[in-house]
Amino acid sequence: MKRLLGFAVILFIPGAAFSEDAKNLLKPIDKESSWRFELHEGAQGALEIVDKAAVLKAEKLTGTNWHVQAFQVNLDLKDGKEYTLKVTMSAPRSRSVLIVATIDEEDWHEIGLHEDVRLGKEPKTYEFTFKADGVVANKNRVGFVLGDETGDVIIKDMTLTEKKKS
Repeated sequence: MKRLLGFAVILFIPGAAFSEDAKNLLKPIDKESSWRFELHEGAQGALEIVDKAAVLKAEKLTGTNWHVQAFQVNLDLKDGKEYTLKVTMSAPRSRSVLIVATIDEEDWHEIGLHEDVRLGKEPKTYEFTFKADGVVANKNRVGFVLGDETGDVIIKDMTLTEKKKS
């Protein structure tokens, strides 16, 4: 009887037996190899991994915000699909950071995500849903533009998932 009941549950409620969380499209944040940290035109900064968090440092600025930036690259996003970026972050002192999704080749245009966030000392989780538009197969990126202010941005957790239609 127990076998028959188990079979009936699997047969009639397949979602319950095989449900899975949405796949994170990003690489582990606590590996330097997961990131491309970019400095341009004399800007200075660094990427460090500390206590399983990515610490993005903007140390010398040029007046152009994208001269210090960090991205997860080679993302295969699809035009018209919705994605949710969920990121837990903080800063040792209050500062802003720009979160964007762009293509990862010239002209580096944005593809649907552009959020300016003010960070404080306490870690906070932010969640942004965007519709991808103007993507390039396997050549998209999500990350942080840091060159508006000096200081650190600490990324404790970050996921990018495709939003499933309900």
